[in-house]
Amino acid sequence: MDSKPQKIGLITSTALVVGNMIGVGIFVLPAALASYGSISILGWIFTAAGAIILAKIFSNFSRIVISKSGGPYAYSRAGFGDFVGFLIVWGYWISVGVSNGAISIAIVGGLSFFFPVLATNSYYAIITGLSLIWIFTWLNNKGIKVSGKVNVITTAFK
Repeated sequence: MDSKPQKIGLITSTALVVGNMIGVGIFVLPAALASYGSISILGWIFTAAGAIILAKIFSNFSRIVISKSGGPYAYSRAGFGDFVGFLIVWGYWISVGVSNGAISIAIVGGLSFFFPVLATNSYYAIITGLSLIWIFTWLNNKGIKVSGKVNVITTAFK
């Protein structure tokens, strides 16, 4: 195995951010917030402000004392100790599992427009959702370069 770390470029990094924003912010969120009316715009504003503040905090943490990689885990462990670091990483992995389910549900919901059988037959919906999770897992295990290329393609399709 190559010991040299794999890196992604500007286009792939941009596609990662844009793809996530389009996927959740454009395809899923409006439908979820539509029932709340115009007050849902405040939710978008607060969410955007929180994301900007969180990005600024992570940016500052990456420039100061903490020189190791590890994101929120490394920052919380350095600042508050092993136990808090453990709680942060444990919560992160719980959220990853929940996020995989949410992404699968969102994709199957979107596909049900083109394939109505997914909306009426739960077995097909479950098989499709699980297949998507396994396909994305397989692609991610291929490495960051392959994942990045797939992300650029899917972002272009969005």
